[in-house]
Amino acid sequence: MPRILPEKKKEYNQRYEAKLSPEAKKRRRDAQAASRRRLRQTSKQVEPQLTGGNSSEGHGFLPEISSSHQFTPGSSNNSTSPNDSMRVLEQSMAPLDDARHDLASCMLGTQVPREAETVKWADGHITVLPTLIRNGRNVLVNDEQLVRKMAALPASKPGSTLVTHLNSAMPEDVLLSEIRNSLRDGKAVVVRAAAKPGPPNITFDFLKRYGIYSTTVVDMHDMELRAKESHCPHVEGTVNDLISGINNPDEIRCILDCNVYEGLPPDLASLDDGQTAWNRTTKDCPLLNKFVHPDNFCGLRFCLIHQGAVVTPPHHDSEGQNTFVTGKIGLKMWVLLRHVNGDNLEELARDAISLCGDHDMTKFEAETVTIAPGDMLIQPPSMFHMVYTPIPSLTLGGHFFLWDALHETLVSRALDRLNGMLFTNQDHEHTDETLWRMAAMLPRLPQEEIAKLRTRPLLALCIMVLSPSQYVAQGSASKSHQKKQPKAIQSSSRSRAQAIIQTIISHLGILKKDLYKVFIDFLSLVDAGDVVDLGDCLAEFSHSS
Repeated sequence: MPRILPEKKKEYNQRYEAKLSPEAKKRRRDAQAASRRRLRQTSKQVEPQLTGGNSSEGHGFLPEISSSHQFTPGSSNNSTSPNDSMRVLEQSMAPLDDARHDLASCMLGTQVPREAETVKWADGHITVLPTLIRNGRNVLVNDEQLVRKMAALPASKPGSTLVTHLNSAMPEDVLLSEIRNSLRDGKAVVVRAAAKPGPPNITFDFLKRYGIYSTTVVDMHDMELRAKESHCPHVEGTVNDLISGINNPDEIRCILDCNVYEGLPPDLASLDDGQTAWNRTTKDCPLLNKFVHPDNFCGLRFCLIHQGAVVTPPHHDSEGQNTFVTGKIGLKMWVLLRHVNGDNLEELARDAISLCGDHDMTKFEAETVTIAPGDMLIQPPSMFHMVYTPIPSLTLGGHFFLWDALHETLVSRALDRLNGMLFTNQDHEHTDETLWRMAAMLPRLPQEEIAKLRTRPLLALCIMVLSPSQYVAQGSASKSHQKKQPKAIQSSSRSRAQAIIQTIISHLGILKKDLYKVFIDFLSLVDAGDVVDLGDCLAEFSHSS
């Protein structure tokens, strides 16, 4: 029989299996799975010969021949091929009993202690539980218990009321519309195959594509330190320190603060209404001699690098931004949560304390989305979530503001104000300036875009522009709202934004003191309301200056 090239193997298998009966197809796949298991066992027996019998030398990178999840050191030879880049994606779509769902075997004894227990998720994946053994016991027992709870939650499926499932093959205008409408209604969005996957393993060559080097200084989150004191998990080091520790079963760490330049995919870039506002208001609101907070440009895009078995407890992202993440390497189990009573902010805040403090999910709907390489998840501003990273993973992401979801931005910031130290994992100090820019741009929007604006997102913008100090996150390091206001608060966009907003509320017949009451008097916190008629009230601001 002629040799089948690797890039043709998937096509050949599909053609071959199309001729088989369901029973024969199952027997064939069972035999393939058994073969892979035998190969894994063989590789474990061969490893001591390949490494000289001393796994502690060097970094301890011991690749399992048949496993796509065992970490291997970066090199230019470890490049992305069509087969490699789709391997984890195919695994996530495999039948529930498929051997490729086993994410635990390659971790035990190499990346986590061999004593670590495993758990099976609703979508069929089997993962290790967070484990660090000290004096004969697991010091991450709270993390272990949380992951057990997460694994028992249902997997999100098309038709979900919590998550909209889309595919990047949809027409661009349809895809953008579906995303905007879903975020407006408080639903998360998962877009399958939205971006090119990365290689099977984290490599330094791949990190260089994003300007991340082995010598890059970072703050690592150490899970053992977090278990002792949740607000002090940081260890300063380099990216090389984290990568070198992947195959160390005595540490579990991650990096959350690697800023990168890659944002939304080009076809989805127009979702970022905040960045558009910055780009379109420099004539009306010049930047000359004005301080611009660096978060407006260097804090909006990030790279997450995780060792295996890291759990991120329940929280929501601060400052009312929509959040997107794109899987590049490895997998993430992303649990999305929505309060069962969607019309009461005080009740949400109270139950969120139990969620974030005691991991009590009884007052929340919850579903799990598995993020495979190439998949993108987009969350609305006020959505609580928790994440488990079962194997070494690299994820790109960022934040953005959306006209359609500004009512949820206000709700999110109100929660930050009430208890931001507990609810959020990061604060951003640039929010007011971006919201002022969005308001300043309103008169420059084409009429067909103004005609799409809905009542509650617009009211939310009015409230946040006129009363910015009411929505500073608890614990925020920002000095912009202290008595000595720096140049950030004296931005050239603020006066124009406030004048525009005052004109809008006068046109709507609403007093400033009544804005919040009108905003909150809806059946649901995520209700965007009807389209609002602004007439020509902004005409005076649309003349060239």
